[in-house]
Amino acid sequence: WRPVRSGEAGETAIRLRDKAWELIRDAVMNEPDIYDPKKRRTILLEIEEATGTKVPNLYKYIGKYWRYGKVPDALIPNYSACGKRRDPYKKSSKRSGRPKVPGAAGKKLDAQDLRNFRKAFTKYYLGEEKRSLSKTYTLLVGDFYTIKDKDGNSVAPMDPDEVPSRQQFLYWHRKNKDTLEEVLCRDGERSYQLKNRGETGRTETHLRGPGIACQIDATTADIYLVSRDDRTAIVGRPTMYFQMDSASHIVTGMNISLDPPSWENAARTILNSVEDKVEYCARYGITITEEEWPCMHFPSVILADRGEMESRTADLLCKHLGITVENAPPYRGDLKGIIEKHFDLINIDMASLPGKVKKDFRQRCAEDYRLDAALDLYEFTAIIIRCVLQYNNYHYMEAFRKTPQMRQLHVRPIPRDIWNFGIRYMSGGLRTMDREHVRYHLLPKGEASVTRSGIRFDGRYYTCEQAEQEKWFDIARTDSSWKVTAAYDPRDAGLIYISPVAGGEPVECHLLDRDRGFEGMGTEEAARLAAFDHEEKMAYEPTETFHQVQLEEFISRTKADALAKRPKDAGRSRAARISEIEANRKKEKISIRDRNTAETMKKQGLLPEKGAGTEEASGAVSPITRMLQEALDKALKGGPDGNGHP
Repeated sequence: WRPVRSGEAGETAIRLRDKAWELIRDAVMNEPDIYDPKKRRTILLEIEEATGTKVPNLYKYIGKYWRYGKVPDALIPNYSACGKRRDPYKKSSKRSGRPKVPGAAGKKLDAQDLRNFRKAFTKYYLGEEKRSLSKTYTLLVGDFYTIKDKDGNSVAPMDPDEVPSRQQFLYWHRKNKDTLEEVLCRDGERSYQLKNRGETGRTETHLRGPGIACQIDATTADIYLVSRDDRTAIVGRPTMYFQMDSASHIVTGMNISLDPPSWENAARTILNSVEDKVEYCARYGITITEEEWPCMHFPSVILADRGEMESRTADLLCKHLGITVENAPPYRGDLKGIIEKHFDLINIDMASLPGKVKKDFRQRCAEDYRLDAALDLYEFTAIIIRCVLQYNNYHYMEAFRKTPQMRQLHVRPIPRDIWNFGIRYMSGGLRTMDREHVRYHLLPKGEASVTRSGIRFDGRYYTCEQAEQEKWFDIARTDSSWKVTAAYDPRDAGLIYISPVAGGEPVECHLLDRDRGFEGMGTEEAARLAAFDHEEKMAYEPTETFHQVQLEEFISRTKADALAKRPKDAGRSRAARISEIEANRKKEKISIRDRNTAETMKKQGLLPEKGAGTEEASGAVSPITRMLQEALDKALKGGPDGNGHP
C-alpha cells in the first residue's frame, strides 16, 4: 500500500493521473468482467482502438490501480522510484566535492573508510570515554591513518591524500546520525527514560475518581534554616514530603522536617493526609475552614520511589491499612509528574526567602547565601502550608484535560474544584479509619513495660483509661511487670500507642502528671533533657559523696561520745531498765521542755542566766518553772488582751 499523496503532487503529476484515469475508468468499473482474463482483454482492445493507447500500458495502469488501493490517486506517477541508485562510496580515482586546499587531508572514501569511521565512532564517541566528535576524529586518524612501528606506535603521518578530512567525518556523522542510539549509549537507559522518552500518557486518564491513587515523594528544599532557640545557628536545609491525589492533583498531605528522606517521614506524610487539616493549620497559626482543605482520607494505591516505601513497608501498608504500594523504577521521576511539577511551583514561591540557594554562589565575590538564613522550621512550615493552600484553591492547571461533564458543569481546572467534582459525580474512593489504628501501624515501634509506676517507655511514664480500669499497675506490683509494643511519634513525646492484646485495637496513652514536663516536646528533645539530667547527676555525684562521707564521720564521732558517756554498770537489772522506759520517756520530755523554755526566756531577757537549769536535775516540775512556763505561754499567745500586753 502506498499512501495517497494527491495534495503533494505537482500539476504535471495530477494531469497524468487524470489522463490515466480517463483511460481505465470505464474498464475498472465493469465488474466482474474486468476480473475475467478473456473478457478483460476484449475490454482493453476496445479502449486501444478508441484511444490509441496500447494494451500493455493499459495493463500497467490497471495494475497500479489495483495494487495501491483502487483509488484514482494510485495512478499518480511514482517519481521517487525512478532513476538508478548511486553509490557515493564506489571506488574511483576522482574525489567528489569542491577541490581541497593543497596539503590538506581529504580523499575519495571507500567501504573501508566507512568501516573505520564506524569503529572509531563506536569505540570513542559511544564508548565509556564519551569523547567529543572532534577528539574522536583525532583518535580515528591515530588508529587508522598514521604510519606505525612494529610496536604499534605512530611514527609518521600518512600522505594527506590518503587521510579523510575532519569535514568528511562530520558529514558522515550527520548523514548517519541516530540520536536515540547516541543518547542511550552516552547517557544511559535511565537518563533516556527520564529525559528523552515520549510523554503520550496522563496520570489521571485511567482513574475512576479522586481518593483512589496518590503520589508521594520527597525533596530537599532550596533554602537554609536557623534554630528556633538560637537564631544565629544555621541548621541546614529541610526535607519536604508531599502526597498528592493523582486524579485531581490536590495536595492531600505534607511533612516538613530536618530529617533526611526515610520511612518515618513518609509515614508522617500519610498520617497528615488523614489528619483534620483545620487543626493541623491551627498549630501553625493559620485559620482555615474544612472546605479549603477537604482531604482527610486514605488512598487505595500509593506511587512512590523505591527505598523507604519498599519491601517491609509495602507489606505493612497492604496488610494493616489496605494500601497498595507501587514503586517507580530508579531515576524515573517522570512517572510521578504531578508531584515533580509541584516541587517546581514550591521552589518558585520560595524564590524571595532569605537563605535561598543561589546558583552563583561559587562565583568570585558572590556572597554566601547560607549566612542570610533567617527562618526557623516552624516559620518555614507555615509558609509552605500557605503555598499548598494557594495551590489547592487557586492554581489554574492549564494543561489539565477536562471531561465533557466538567465542561458542561463549568468546572475550572483547579485542584479543589476537581476534587469536589470527582467526589460528587465520579466513583471517588474515599476511605476513613480509626485514628489510633492508623497511628499505631504507621509510626515507629519500640518496647514499653507495664510497671507498678505506670507504662514506662524511654524513661517516661504513661497511663490510659483502660490501664486504670483494669488495674494494670496493681497487677504489675502484685505479680510482675510485662512488655508491650508501643508506637510513638518522634515529634510528640506526650503520646504513645500500645496494643494490649495481640491483634487488638491500639490504645492511646498519655503522660502521667509526674512527667507532664515532656508534653509538647519531641522524643529527641526529651532524650536530650534526660541525658542532661543524667550528666548533671554524674557531675554532682562527687560533691554528694563528699558530704555523705562527712555525715558518716559525724555520726561515728557522736556515737563514740555517746558510748563513752554511758556507764558500764547502771546498778539495775536489764528487766528493770526495760520496764522503766515509759516513765523515763515522760521525764525526758519534761526535761527537754524545761530546757527549751529556759533557753527561750534567756533570749527574751525574761530570766537571769543564774540559776538557770537548777530544776533540771530535780526530776520534778518546780512552781517557779511552772510559773515561767505559764508566763511564756501568755507571751507567745499575745497576752490577755491579745496584743501582747499583760
